[in-house]
Amino acid sequence: MQQTNNAKDLIPSNTALYLRGDMTNWEARTEYQVQQVSSLLYTVKADLPDAGKTYHFKFANAQWLPAFNYGAAIDDAALTLNSPAPIRAYSCLDELTFTPDQAGKYEFVLDLRGRKPVAIVKLAQ
Repeated sequence: MQQTNNAKDLIPSNTALYLRGDMTNWEARTEYQVQQVSSLLYTVKADLPDAGKTYHFKFANAQWLPAFNYGAAIDDAALTLNSPAPIRAYSCLDELTFTPDQAGKYEFVLDLRGRKPVAIVKLAQ
């Protein structure tokens, strides 16, 4: 794939990204495909049934292609509710983690709009 500096081309429209992690058995499942909310902003909801359990995850396409493998920007990163954490593509081994205080449905956000992309976890509406 050709490298580009054009932000709108970060994720081609024909490339599906998924929330992949403990909650999906690291599989690319249709129900965990991220949805584009606006330009370079993606979201997906997931049930986290175990309060206090640390869930490991990433955003990636079905083939785990490095250009579409978004994880922690520096080593593994622990996210806290509503607090952005830096991420990067080509993050083959660096996972993100989130430990919910309560079981429930959470929204996982992939925000590629800024100079430094971030992931955010929020309570789902």
